[in-house]
Amino acid sequence: MNRRQWLQGAAAVTALAAAPGAAAASDAPRRRVVVLGAGLAGLAAAWELHQAGHDVTVLEARTRPGGRVRTLRGGFATGLSAEAGAMFFTPSARHVTGYADAFGLAYESLFAPALPYARGDALYHLQGRRLRAGPGAQPDWPYALTDEEQALGPFGLLQTYLLPVLEDVDASTPMSVLAERTLAYDDLTLLELAASRGASPGALELIRNGFWFDARSEHASAASSLATDVAAFAGGQPPLAFTGGTDVLARAFSDRLGARIRYGAPVVRIAQYEGGVTVTLNTGDGQDHVSADHAVCTLPFSVLRDTEIDPALSPAKQAVVSGLEYMSVTRVFLQMRERFWEAEGLSGSASTDRAVGEVQHHPILQMETTGARGILEAHVRWTGEPPPLEAMSEAERIDHMLDEMEAVHPGARAHFETGRSKSWQDDPFSRGAFSNYRPGEVTRWLPEAARAEGRIHFAGEHTSVLNTTMEGALESGVRAAREIDAAP
Repeated sequence: MNRRQWLQGAAAVTALAAAPGAAAASDAPRRRVVVLGAGLAGLAAAWELHQAGHDVTVLEARTRPGGRVRTLRGGFATGLSAEAGAMFFTPSARHVTGYADAFGLAYESLFAPALPYARGDALYHLQGRRLRAGPGAQPDWPYALTDEEQALGPFGLLQTYLLPVLEDVDASTPMSVLAERTLAYDDLTLLELAASRGASPGALELIRNGFWFDARSEHASAASSLATDVAAFAGGQPPLAFTGGTDVLARAFSDRLGARIRYGAPVVRIAQYEGGVTVTLNTGDGQDHVSADHAVCTLPFSVLRDTEIDPALSPAKQAVVSGLEYMSVTRVFLQMRERFWEAEGLSGSASTDRAVGEVQHHPILQMETTGARGILEAHVRWTGEPPPLEAMSEAERIDHMLDEMEAVHPGARAHFETGRSKSWQDDPFSRGAFSNYRPGEVTRWLPEAARAEGRIHFAGEHTSVLNTTMEGALESGVRAAREIDAAP
């Protein structure tokens, strides 16, 4: 598929992915559909198909909805929660905001003046130095920067070297336009793109270590990173979050779908035949089978590659399923008896080049009910060889990250109460946190990842140009539902 065909496909997806519930007026024949996975993609597909009048069954291996959207509440003090998966979205995420508004879910800007959000200077720990940057004041960055770059700081570098590529992109920009803007840079990584636009080697290091997308900036396609990570800064869009925890969106879908979702139902085989599909799942007593006219497969390709499919997928599809890389993410959450960092005028979050990775405070929206306690998260991402913490026990991970956190936030160990961790690559139903398209793969692989094979339709963040995001997952589920609703 060439570039023009791919862009036409992206535009078609945008046209099909109308407002939530738009399939309700469908005149299509009533069909039986089995949806594999109750993450956001599967939930959106199931809801749209149900709204259109089709019979839907959702098979979910876990005992909860949401997939890689997971809000942790147990194990922390009353009123505290932490996001182990997806956290933020922007006003341009029209599927996220559309469903939230349709379901009556509250969300807020992280900077809403009415919320007691922990504001403060930006904190960094780079090259062994603890640095803070406030309004109009930049630290002496520990890299070989030009005088202009030294004065710009991380966000200024982003504005100088990368955001001009997304000129005029804002909350109203259609996905097809965003795809057209970014696809030209598919053969580069984000750092290679910045270098081509004049960024010095020192500036590249500051970009790589100064933002949450650090691991992707030197490994992922710039087309993917621009559409998801950098576009979040375009047009001054404020980051938004659900006031009740990110999982309220998944629970809103599941409450409405009710018994149509079957939990504890891991899929082990997908068989396609003339006229339909049969899905085999493991149960506590053996195996069961669900037959339908169509299937929507939202399983991550990291999981699907070990699922039996009969007949086998086409060679082109199988190449993507087998080859698509997933980012590894381990998140360690440390509950503190008080948010001691606020006394220093800090928000709690920090960007580092240390083993602690990116530091994030939780709950991401602090409400009055939160009290004095807070959670500091060590967020570690990588591809390839795992870091030492992956071989550690839960207790060892927490202790190791407490030492790391002490360097970023002195006093962490003295204020520590309890901790939890989540390793997405160790999760048998995820095997990675999100898809990671390497340079050249967005053009070569993404259209194939989203293409249906007979009566099996594919959705999930890995099938969207907005991969890694809740918006991409929801958009892909709506697209798959429209494909089935329009099928002859």
